[in-house]
Amino acid sequence: LKSLKFVSSKLSLLTAFMLVIMITYSIMSNQFSFAPPPEHMMAIDPTLRPENVTASVGDLMIVVFSSGSGMRIPEPDKAAMEVSWVGGGNYRGTTNISDFGTVMVESGANGVSRSHGQGMIMDSKGEVATYRIQGLGNMGSDGYFRNHGIVFFNATSGGVFDQLSSTVGVFANEVNQKGNAVTKIWELE
Repeated sequence: LKSLKFVSSKLSLLTAFMLVIMITYSIMSNQFSFAPPPEHMMAIDPTLRPENVTASVGDLMIVVFSSGSGMRIPEPDKAAMEVSWVGGGNYRGTTNISDFGTVMVESGANGVSRSHGQGMIMDSKGEVATYRIQGLGNMGSDGYFRNHGIVFFNATSGGVFDQLSSTVGVFANEVNQKGNAVTKIWELE
């Protein structure tokens, strides 16, 4: 009777194992079937001209000098830190601005860090534009952290920052060991 139970439990285990393999194969084969086979690829529309698709960095819009105003580690088991800053500079070389923001910097492979965050700029009259940033950066051999990325703005209509809502910015910045930074944002055209 014991040997019959042993054989029965082995058969149940073998059946469960085979069922897992069949389900896994079924799921994997369905996942691969979502991509169209090469012979059914969409035909290239002859009216589209790749030479008409361009992008370039336009005018320098913003230059800001800032200092870190706070830092925290939001998740103790994750190589990420949240950094806040406050700074000042100019918008289009004519309007003095204050700049405030917070960014999450996540360490990645090969020393490359990803950053994403938000901030706001304000002129002396209290007009405000907010922004979201995403970037990639790494630590240079000189101990400075350099970051490059994109900026999406949102501003109220009619003010000094009015045109920012329809603008994508490209930024570069450099942060020293004391947490002081200089950031430049150009208009993407």
